[in-house]
Amino acid sequence: MFIALHNTFSSKQIEEFTKTVFGMGIDSVIFTRATGSAAQNGIPIAQKMAIKLNKNLMFLEDIDDAVEILNPERVILIADSKIAEEKIDFKSIGKRDLVIFSGNSSGFSKKELEKGTGMHILENNVGAIGEVAVFLYKMNE
Repeated sequence: MFIALHNTFSSKQIEEFTKTVFGMGIDSVIFTRATGSAAQNGIPIAQKMAIKLNKNLMFLEDIDDAVEILNPERVILIADSKIAEEKIDFKSIGKRDLVIFSGNSSGFSKKELEKGTGMHILENNVGAIGEVAVFLYKMNE
């Protein structure tokens, strides 16, 4: 399973997302459309973490690049329950699925949601770091 964070401008969000993903036993993290402070400061911090922990980090321009390189079986975009009515079935997540979390508080655009299947984890939006923590915890049960 591939875990990605899309569209963030916060270096702290990159750092905390990386800590959470690596801390929950995932070997790779993908960042798409990181801008501003996230790109300038967050990605180098995450890369340093990856090197120290012997993990992998990919920094790509957009979701399409991740899909092209990883060739996942499914693309799952974790969205707000008001936008994505389907609740995620943790047992259905495969080893070749790309699960993308939104780093932007407004979530994914309609065009971005067309790139995969929008699903939600919780009824209320708790942000990308909270959602990835819950997601990986449930996957490890």
